[in-house]
Amino acid sequence: MKADLEPANRQLVRPPASRHCERVGKLWVFFCFAALFALGVNVYRDYGFYFDENIQRVIGAVTVKHVVERFAPSLAPPAMALLPKLDDYSDRDYGVAFEAPTVVLEGLLGLTDKRDIYFLRHFLTFLVCLGGMYAVYCLAHRRFADRRIGLLAVAFLVLSPRLFAESFYNSKDTVLMAAFAIALNTTIAFVLKPRPGPAVLHALATAFAVDVRIAAIILPMATIALLAVRIVKREVNPRPALSALAIYLATMAVFVVAMWPWLWADPLGRFMQALASMSSFRWEGDVLYMGTFFRGTDLPWHYIPVWISITTPLLYLVLFLVGAALTCRQIVTSFPGLWKDEAELQDVVFLGMFGAPVGAVIVLHPVLYDGWRHLYFVYPSLLMVAVRGWHALWSGTAAARIRRPALAALTAISFAVTTAWMWRAHPLQNVYFNLLAGTDLKARYDLDYWGLSARRGLEYVLAHDGRDDISIRADSFMELDRSIYLLTLPERSRLQMAPDEDSAEYLFTDYRWVRDTSNAKYQTRYDLFYEVKVDDEVILSVFKRKP
Repeated sequence: MKADLEPANRQLVRPPASRHCERVGKLWVFFCFAALFALGVNVYRDYGFYFDENIQRVIGAVTVKHVVERFAPSLAPPAMALLPKLDDYSDRDYGVAFEAPTVVLEGLLGLTDKRDIYFLRHFLTFLVCLGGMYAVYCLAHRRFADRRIGLLAVAFLVLSPRLFAESFYNSKDTVLMAAFAIALNTTIAFVLKPRPGPAVLHALATAFAVDVRIAAIILPMATIALLAVRIVKREVNPRPALSALAIYLATMAVFVVAMWPWLWADPLGRFMQALASMSSFRWEGDVLYMGTFFRGTDLPWHYIPVWISITTPLLYLVLFLVGAALTCRQIVTSFPGLWKDEAELQDVVFLGMFGAPVGAVIVLHPVLYDGWRHLYFVYPSLLMVAVRGWHALWSGTAAARIRRPALAALTAISFAVTTAWMWRAHPLQNVYFNLLAGTDLKARYDLDYWGLSARRGLEYVLAHDGRDDISIRADSFMELDRSIYLLTLPERSRLQMAPDEDSAEYLFTDYRWVRDTSNAKYQTRYDLFYEVKVDDEVILSVFKRKP
């Protein structure tokens, strides 16, 4: 079976290609990423306002205020006086490695209009995620010594509809996913060659990821474990390896504290507070899952596996199972050494970086909500395992004449179908579900829990109601008032937030935390004015008061 699926030659280093081929390969990579950059520049303004966006910006602003008042109080603008002090702020234990520099940049650019500020945030979020895409390319290229496989891994990531959409606005989870991918890439580089240079680079990447979200603390833990196994197996020289590890840990600690001002007063104590907060987060809302509302503190053990299974393209799931099975068999046959060469080491890392966090969530039952966004950072590892499955099927020697064309056809069909769906759903790819999810999704799962569709509803009302004074109100758990920020100033001036339902001419609902989705309560006083649909699933409804 193994010989059937994978070539006998397991070496990472392939015979050297000609300089011309190498140059062409690098040009292909450059043009592919240039195309991704151009695509991002073209669409980043299309996405709406996500629910936590203002919260994240305030977290960064409060931190910047703390730093400015400490080191250069004369530079503090008057508006900073309205912000709370960092030590009094409820979300002070959030990492700010992305948020604080973003706030600084908006100040340096002199941005004052909320629309410009939030579009800047969307663009910067995309840039960080583009860096994560390149890290995924590097991971696959290193593992398979083939630029084409590296680009295939990037295609898997780009053609993951939910992750694609959230790469333009979600400065929490997809920024962590990108930062984690970058740090995972430096983890592999350092573990394979534990030297001072890679140690410092890995320390910086790890610190950035940890300071985005503290869940990335598993990276230094994995680094220590992997290097310890390599030393025990005599794959590296102990003395220089331990010296490089010491440099990594010390430098990482300095970087973590330096990029997280809240830690400055008590680095170890406050870091432990942040860890405790992550394990039992302060949220007790409801989650709609399989047609039942659960408390976020009391979700079934299968919540994360199911959400991953119903929101990931089916081809990737099948390939992941193939790759995971191969890696598990490899671990068993290599026992107790886990791996036989550097290629197998990387396979173990990828499977472990996916399986360990998911397993920990299943066992420890932390607070979760909004799908599986808290574990987006495991997705690059899932894709790397899937790429291994694809590569194994492609490289098999038996029945290659049938297998390769079939695999190429399935991959092309998957890419074409996913691309077409993303095109039709744009810019609401965040509500993607695969065929495993079934139908009548609104009654069984949280759909547009970020409230991004509100922008489209607002634009429709403005386009079809020419008056200069239009009263609107949200009738579900959504930030309609802040979605207005993404409209132009003339458009904003025409909209007024109604203080209560009786004074609202238009009611908006994205059905978040709505028990009855039949809309029966609107029938006597309102008419259905507009619906936003994705795959015939209604994710936003706008109702207009009857004359």
